[in-house]
Amino acid sequence: MQRISDSSNELSRREAILAGIGSLGALAGLAAIASAQPVSQQPATSPRASQGAMTPEQHEAILRPGKERIAIVLYPQFTALDVIGPHHVFINMVGAKVLLVAKTIDPVPSDTGFSITPNATFDQITDKQTLVLVPGGTTGTLDAMRDEATMKFLRRQGAEAEWIGSVCTGSLVLAAAGLLKGYKATSHWLTREALKAGGAEPVAQRYVQDRNRVTGAGVTAGIDFALHLVQKWRGTTYAKGVQMFMEYDPQPPFNSGSPTSPDAEPAMVGMLLAMHESFGPKCEAAIRAALLAQRDK
Repeated sequence: MQRISDSSNELSRREAILAGIGSLGALAGLAAIASAQPVSQQPATSPRASQGAMTPEQHEAILRPGKERIAIVLYPQFTALDVIGPHHVFINMVGAKVLLVAKTIDPVPSDTGFSITPNATFDQITDKQTLVLVPGGTTGTLDAMRDEATMKFLRRQGAEAEWIGSVCTGSLVLAAAGLLKGYKATSHWLTREALKAGGAEPVAQRYVQDRNRVTGAGVTAGIDFALHLVQKWRGTTYAKGVQMFMEYDPQPPFNSGSPTSPDAEPAMVGMLLAMHESFGPKCEAAIRAALLAQRDK
């Protein structure tokens, strides 16, 4: 598999693209959003029609490179979309350095069969990170909680990084590292209650921010989670521009994305609960074991 490049290597190319295409790409969305006229009232013409809606100062501020440092943790059998969704959001912040990190530089298999090659090892992350993000999984998540190198890296980053975050059951890994005690947090709805084993307060939301901890619900929530952080770091206009550039405009064929959704049939919810009824207790046990092992050291 082709290696996913460090976003810093892509910076000059992305800056050139953004600066060159002007209102034809991401800046079309940014210009329309920054305009005093609501987007819905913009003339239904070419994206170039909104090119003059942004002042030179606004344009310069939007393109000014940032300095965010983001490390996304990989472990065997992680859920691929938990990584790919947020990674795609963060990689569109001009100047941000987004690294995929793991115990070794060897390709890490996802739970969908393909592998991703890390950019760096845990030991190579020595500078202060803006965000350390942990994806979820199933059996891989349980194994990550038992992995000493992964737990050691997360505990160190919990004390050093500006933000600590997760997607899906990645929050259970954070709980096992002792990083969510006393915090509100969320996870995939099937495992949300397991957060209590780590001293966290489960919250049924798409994403939850409590101080410098930000946790996302299941899988696709990673995109929403990431856009929330882009908004905090770069402002609302920039975050909306990233969303538009990605054309993240969900229109699913039915509304059954959570157990409380209008199209969530009781039989369907019951089926999923039955299929995963042993996973929650296993997560709770793994969290408690990891915390106990740390106290015994």
